[in-house]
Amino acid sequence: MLTVLNFYKSTSKHPYVTFQFRNKSKTNWAKLKKKTGPKYKALNHFDDFYGSVFGNQWESMREGLLRKSKYVAIINNYGDAEETMEYLSQRGAHCLKYLMSVQQDFHNEYPTDNIKPKKERYQSAVDNYVSKLQSDEISNIYPEGGDSPEKLEFKDTTINTSKVEDKTEESEHLSKNLDEAIDNAEIDYTRIISAEMGVSSEALYQYIPATKLKGMDDYVPESLHYSFYSSQSGDFPLVIEPETTFKFPEHLKVMTYEMGSELYKFPEPKRSNTGVFNFYPLDGSSVLPVLALCLQQADRVLDLCAAPGGKSLITLQTLLPDVLVCNDSSISRNNRLKNILRSYLIDYESNNKWRERILCKTVDGRIFTDDSGFDKVLVDVPCTTDRHSVMNDENNIFRPDRIKERLRIPELQSQLLLNALKLVKVGGAVVYSTCSLSPIQNDGVVHLALKQAFQANGIVAVVKDMSAPFSSLSSTLVLGSGSALPKYGQLVVPHVEANFGPAYIARLVRVK
Repeated sequence: MLTVLNFYKSTSKHPYVTFQFRNKSKTNWAKLKKKTGPKYKALNHFDDFYGSVFGNQWESMREGLLRKSKYVAIINNYGDAEETMEYLSQRGAHCLKYLMSVQQDFHNEYPTDNIKPKKERYQSAVDNYVSKLQSDEISNIYPEGGDSPEKLEFKDTTINTSKVEDKTEESEHLSKNLDEAIDNAEIDYTRIISAEMGVSSEALYQYIPATKLKGMDDYVPESLHYSFYSSQSGDFPLVIEPETTFKFPEHLKVMTYEMGSELYKFPEPKRSNTGVFNFYPLDGSSVLPVLALCLQQADRVLDLCAAPGGKSLITLQTLLPDVLVCNDSSISRNNRLKNILRSYLIDYESNNKWRERILCKTVDGRIFTDDSGFDKVLVDVPCTTDRHSVMNDENNIFRPDRIKERLRIPELQSQLLLNALKLVKVGGAVVYSTCSLSPIQNDGVVHLALKQAFQANGIVAVVKDMSAPFSSLSSTLVLGSGSALPKYGQLVVPHVEANFGPAYIARLVRVK
């Protein structure tokens, strides 16, 4: 608040002198707005959830997450590749392939017992967190001392499109009966929520079950978000094997700075003599899903959620795929993908060879179909994008109007992965990846998709443990360990010394 004091001075050339004083108050509106913004809510959520799951490790992850991510440079083979590598080397960058080979030689000479069979490291932590969340939801909905249930039960709202039939006459009959029932129904006053319960409007929107409040039919409780993980069971074939066929692609050139060299940054990409940009900068963790594909010559590859296009470009830079299908359901994001291809591939628009090798599709990944099948499928799914969520309010998944979308993320992810398992050939591989630390969106979705694939389609896939080949990245980035060690995949965790990620990568090979 500003207070203005005016003093009159007759002898002055300017008769009025104005002084402004700012009154101090306990609360500042700008600070209050900041604390209730989406990124603040996201950080509070992660503090509560990840703090419960990762324990003491969360503090270092949090510090890294709140800083800008570290980048690597993907050298463009269609530009001045050798000159670009030499230029970046003079600036202190190193070849990732060389760093991995040196680290692997070290591991071979001095073997350790750090690479062990995976176990369920944080299952109990997630279960405890879900129980606490359920208790909080019930206390927010029901009055103290009231007749409250032990758990909140909800019906499965997932639509099975394979069983949709034409039932117009039956629907009309049901609608007529429903209208009559509503006209004759009595109001249930036991469901009225009074102000004495202390339930805020925000709590209602986040926690009240779908059928409890009029106009909120699409909302689900927060704890339902975690059912994909907490309800895990072993009622399907599950095999986890070490990956032994990994090989760094010969023609893939990635430049990076070693761990601890946060002061070094890559310059802006420049146009090469061929007219395309000389390198592509992106978070180093984005390289790992492509490495986990274990691409081979003449592979037919599908990038199911391709936009904005970084992983598709890396796939092309290996010079291995015969055909690459880039799909994204969003037209605007698909246009961004095409802009990247146009900027990094010589004569992308005019050369028919590119159109034969690269096919761009705009289809919902859950219903994407293909008659030929694929040797490799990359599923980099939409997720909570943890770093973006705590850094930016714009397009934040934790916005109040996106609650329903956020709570249904695991359902979307599992449907995408399930379809990928259908599309890949027997003997082919699917790589599932996210940019989230959430075990729900990571191991939980992998488990659910494997279960659904077997029960609904008879598909069996083996989980390939990438611990051994990815251990050669220990001088470049930080992989999850201890309470942050997933069961099925690898987790890149943010760290101030190597601020890549977060990223989760799981490799699945279809065997039936």
